[in-house]
Amino acid sequence: MLDLTAGEVGAVQVYTTQNRGHSAEELTEMALNKIILIGGDAPEPIRSQAEAYRDRLRNIILFYMRQAMLSERATFRAELTEELKDTQ
Repeated sequence: MLDLTAGEVGAVQVYTTQNRGHSAEELTEMALNKIILIGGDAPEPIRSQAEAYRDRLRNIILFYMRQAMLSERATFRAELTEELKDTQ
């Protein structure tokens, strides 16, 4: 028998868009929010270092998010082209 018990899931965030998917920038911010959290009470030298790290990480993640989107489009285009050839 399946035992279903209630549990806590912690903080949940929901991101929505209207009539579109999420942009690379939005996805990057979502990822950063999961990867790194800078505490509000962090001492200044540590805060500055953490913010610099977050900015560098943002650039890296954003680059690869954009690359993934371009790659997905290229794959879709190739698959669609192949399907169109098969129907002619």
